Amino acid sequence: MRRSQIPLIIVGIIASLIMILPFFWGVLLSFKNNSEIFSNPLVLPSKFDFSLYADTFNKAHIGRLFMNSLMLSIVTSVIEIGLLFFSSFAIARLNHKYNRMSDLAYYMFLSASAIPVLTLLMPYYNLALFMGKISGGLLGVDSIWGLMLPYIAGGIPFMTLMLVGGMKSVPLEMEEAGIIDGCGLFRLIFNVEAPLLTPILVTLFIFSFLGVWNEFPIASIQLHNKNFFTIPLALAFFKDQFSADYGAMMRGVVMILLPQAVFFVILQKKIIEGMATTGIKG
Repeated sequence: MRRSQIPLIIVGIIASLIMILPFFWGVLLSFKNNSEIFSNPLVLPSKFDFSLYADTFNKAHIGRLFMNSLMLSIVTSVIEIGLLFFSSFAIARLNHKYNRMSDLAYYMFLSASAIPVLTLLMPYYNLALFMGKISGGLLGVDSIWGLMLPYIAGGIPFMTLMLVGGMKSVPLEMEEAGIIDGCGLFRLIFNVEAPLLTPILVTLFIFSFLGVWNEFPIASIQLHNKNFFTIPLALAFFKDQFSADYGAMMRGVVMILLPQAVFFVILQKKIIEGMATTGIKG
C-alpha cells in the first residue's frame, strides 16, 4: 500500500461509517419500546428480543410484501432483458441494409430517458385501465403484473445503451466463425453473443431487479389494494400502521432494507465488472 493511498482509505472508511451508522442505530432502536426510544435513544437496548421481529413480520405481512416484490422484480427483469437483447442485436448487427432505420430506433430508445417519470404517471394509469379491460384485470390497476409494462418501458434507454455498446465491441470475426460453423441467427445470438455479454447481462439484471424492487411513484398510482402492495409502497404506509409504536416501525424498515443491502454486497463485484467491461477484452 502506497502512502499516497492512505488519505483515500481514511476518507473511504469515514464515508462508510457515515452510511452504516444510521442503519446500525435503526437496528438498535428496533429492539426498544417507545419509552426507551425517547428516554435513551443512543444507548443499547435493555434486551435483544428477536420475537419482536416475528410479531412485526406477521402483523405487517412482510412475507406477502416480499413475495409481491420478488415475483414482480424477477419476471419483469427477465422479460425486459430478453426483449431488449434481441432489439439491441438488431440495432448493433443487422444494420447493413437498414443503417438509418437502426440509428433512428437507437436514438429514439435513448431519447426516452429525457422524459421525466412523473409526467408519465397519468398515461401509465390510463394504459393500465386499458390493459385491464383486454386482459381480464391481469395487467390492469390493482395488479402487480400491471406494473410490468411501465417498468419495461422505463428500462429501455439504459439497457439499450449498454447492450448495443457491448455487442458492437464483440469482434465480427467471432460471429463470422460461428456462421462458418453452421450457426443460424438464433444460435449465433445464444451461443456467441450471450456468453460474451454475460457480465453486462448480469449487471443489467441486478440494476433492473433493484430498480423494480425500489420503484414507488408508479406503484403508488396503480396499486390500491394492500394485498398487492410492493415493499416501497408498504414502507410508506408503515407510519400509519405503526404510528404509536416506533420500535415496530423500525423493525419493519430493517426487515425491508436488510435483504437489499445483503443482495448488493454479495453481487457488488458483478456490478463493477459489468459496468467496467464493454462485453469483451483483448
